[in-house]
Amino acid sequence: MRWSLRLGRIQSVPVEIHWSFFLLILWVAWQEWNVSASWTIPHFIFSDLMTDPRLFKYVAQAVAEGLRGVGFAVGLVVLAFASIVVHEVGHMVHAQALGIPVRRILLLPIGGLAELSRMPERGIDELRVAIAGPAANLGLGLIFSALAYAWLGAGNLSLSRILHIVTTGGAGWPFGVFFYLALTNFGLMLFNLIPAFPMDGGRVLRSLLTLVFQRVVATRIIVGLSWLFGAAFVALGLGFGEPWHFPPSLSLALIGLFVIFGAGFERTMDESRQILQKIATRAAVRQPTWTLAPTDDVTPQLVSAFWMHSALPVVVGPRVIGLLAKRDVEAALKRVGHSTVAHLMRTRFPYVRADEDLWRAQQVLLGAGLGALPVLDGEKLFGMLTPADIRSARALPPQHSETPTFISGGNSTV
Repeated sequence: MRWSLRLGRIQSVPVEIHWSFFLLILWVAWQEWNVSASWTIPHFIFSDLMTDPRLFKYVAQAVAEGLRGVGFAVGLVVLAFASIVVHEVGHMVHAQALGIPVRRILLLPIGGLAELSRMPERGIDELRVAIAGPAANLGLGLIFSALAYAWLGAGNLSLSRILHIVTTGGAGWPFGVFFYLALTNFGLMLFNLIPAFPMDGGRVLRSLLTLVFQRVVATRIIVGLSWLFGAAFVALGLGFGEPWHFPPSLSLALIGLFVIFGAGFERTMDESRQILQKIATRAAVRQPTWTLAPTDDVTPQLVSAFWMHSALPVVVGPRVIGLLAKRDVEAALKRVGHSTVAHLMRTRFPYVRADEDLWRAQQVLLGAGLGALPVLDGEKLFGMLTPADIRSARALPPQHSETPTFISGGNSTV
């Protein structure tokens, strides 16, 4: 089941919205309807509305007012999420500038997420990518503030008069929308700069702490801060702040849980990084490895060769000249006509070196999106690396690597 709806693409990166976002829209519409519409309507019977024109007009005006309020509130939510898209595009642009592919931008009811294929390796690169999102919101906030000021300033109003209009909300359209978007973007900037995972502020602070501490120590410091912030958000959201006139908020409690679990995930990732950096990729590759020749025919029987890997190497002698993905074979079998492996294989493909550490290999594998990558020992094929190999190596670090064994056409060769 697909849990998100694709809205389009920005620089070839898909922008998707999670289905639960529509629950947020319905909740906002319901809340606004309760505020804007007159709920005296149920007290009238249908015959009263038909016989009394004044009553009918009153009810119609109440309904129209409610619908206008709902439309305006939903429109503001959509504009707020447009600002979140700009925030994520900021991350995307800087990640791509560093050569890091971005899988998609996903909009959730509690915010947005730019899914990077891998995290920046250097602290300065992590700082650059992390700060780009809040910087985009700062820029938008300044632009909308200038538009709001220009709209009011066109009437030659004094600063005190402008402040009075702002505090009383008497400016109307379009000032109200400009002012709302300015506050929204400043709020997004400040919220994302909270020094906690998975917010940008946590990554910014970690990148700065790595100038003084080892990365693992910096991560533990931010994880501790994240748990404090997350617990505080949950407590306030559940109503423990009422003695200090802080109203309960379910959304704040959910954000707190999001922070707590996000920090735990970040800690797990950093622990994995420590373990995998000590393991050579050659030690994680499981044998044997199926190989293909460029002259092999693409037949239904060929699919059985992919029982272990979602992609297989195409070799001539000991050299890898291409990579064939299972999904490409399945797509070709649906078409009419004869084809060989040479017709379908990818001649440009990522690979990892046998002597590279497994963390680096994992980042390349995640960025490739193929499910398996060839491992080269010099110019020769050593084997294929899969996520399952990495998980096994992390759980039980191997003591030695196996001798490469390749299977082609059902015959094993060493």
